[in-house]
Amino acid sequence: MAQEKVTRQELLGMHIGQTRIFTLVDKTKLQSVASTLTQLKNEDKGEWTHRKDYEASAVSVTRVK
Repeated sequence: MAQEKVTRQELLGMHIGQTRIFTLVDKTKLQSVASTLTQLKNEDKGEWTHRKDYEASAVSVTRVK
């Protein structure tokens, strides 16, 4: 099910090693997820990797720290 955005709460609630796939309604929001991940890393709240799939309007996020 597609969602409007990925929240900080969803990202911070992930366990280390956990991978989630977020499908978004608007594919232009995919870059916003990447920006949020960078902000959280800079705030020392964790570390994530991500892969964007513009065709599917989805992003795969894995918490690594």
